[in-house]
Amino acid sequence: MKTIVVYYSLTGNNAALAQKVAFELGAESFALVEKKEGRTTKDIIADMIFGRRPELRALPSNLESYDLVIFMAPIWTFHLPSPLKTCLKGLKSKLKKYAFISLSGGALGSNTKIAAELVKRLGKGMALQLDLNIAHYCETSARATMKDTGEYRVKDHPADLERLSRIAVEALRGIRA
Repeated sequence: MKTIVVYYSLTGNNAALAQKVAFELGAESFALVEKKEGRTTKDIIADMIFGRRPELRALPSNLESYDLVIFMAPIWTFHLPSPLKTCLKGLKSKLKKYAFISLSGGALGSNTKIAAELVKRLGKGMALQLDLNIAHYCETSARATMKDTGEYRVKDHPADLERLSRIAVEALRGIRA
């Protein structure tokens, strides 16, 4: 099955996970990189309020030629990050099968709006949604706060990266059959 992992990562957490998952699956990978560097929390909030979509250095081509497209990105205040929204624009009903995996903080609770947001943007439901969050799956304090999860870097915790990638790969193998 021809598979690609398309990912966005501000902190490096989703990049580390995406690269490991792509390697384990023998899939291609593509990093979404913003043209403008130095994104801040203020930028994230302004993007959400004003519906801004940042420019990306490049977009993956021919995603419709893949049997499975795996999108990986954080969740920003219960929504898809704006750089991923830029990538998704124009893909409605073009993908054969897609999945969404997120490694995000989780200190505020479950990301229950993501499935509906992806259906709205892509015109159909996904084969898999996996919401891995730092507060529940990683080595943080028992009652992880936003500060704890915001400062966490999975590259500094190889056992967590291994556990998270194992969870993701096992779930993805189930939909690649």
